[in-house]
Amino acid sequence: MKRHYDSKLNEFKSREQELLEEATSNRAEYKAPKSPEELEEFKNNYPDVYEVVETVAHLQSETKAKVLEERLSKLQERENQLVRQDAEKRLMDRHPDFEDIRNSDDFHGWAKEQPKSIQDWIYSNASDADLASRALDLFKKDFNIQPTETKSSSKKTRKSAADMVSTKTKSIDPNQQKVWSEKEIAAMSIAEFDKYESEISEAMQYGRIVK
Repeated sequence: MKRHYDSKLNEFKSREQELLEEATSNRAEYKAPKSPEELEEFKNNYPDVYEVVETVAHLQSETKAKVLEERLSKLQERENQLVRQDAEKRLMDRHPDFEDIRNSDDFHGWAKEQPKSIQDWIYSNASDADLASRALDLFKKDFNIQPTETKSSSKKTRKSAADMVSTKTKSIDPNQQKVWSEKEIAAMSIAEFDKYESEISEAMQYGRIVK
């Protein structure tokens, strides 16, 4: 009985091995589609599998895109923060009393009465210290507040204003109405602004101030 059992067991094992080898030899080798034509053929032959693969790929792409967007947003936020800090530092150098003025009701009441361009220098400006500084200069002038510029910034500002006057205002045709730029006004010293105040006010009224 044992010999018979062993003989049958060997036959079963031998037949099992033959079937495994036959299945392996007859199985077609899978090749992933690479070209658009092969991909279209795969889609037609295996539509269900294609949909699953497409869904997985889409989910992976969304995840990667979300991660990249979050990183980009953080970098942009950091860059904006650095720009704001630099602008505020330069503004504080020119106007050490900026914090007091910013919290002043008189200042905000004055700002509401100004043209929209000047209001934008104050409320829609997070990076241009020159324009914000010019708004503070105008406020101090209207309220007879003594300027508090540091010596270094004052000299630099007045030098820029002198250069501007010598190179720009003298080249204007006497019969032509001047178009002022916000940068040009911001670069003026108090004395220079006083000199051209009426022209600047008229330019504001008729929209002859450009960014």
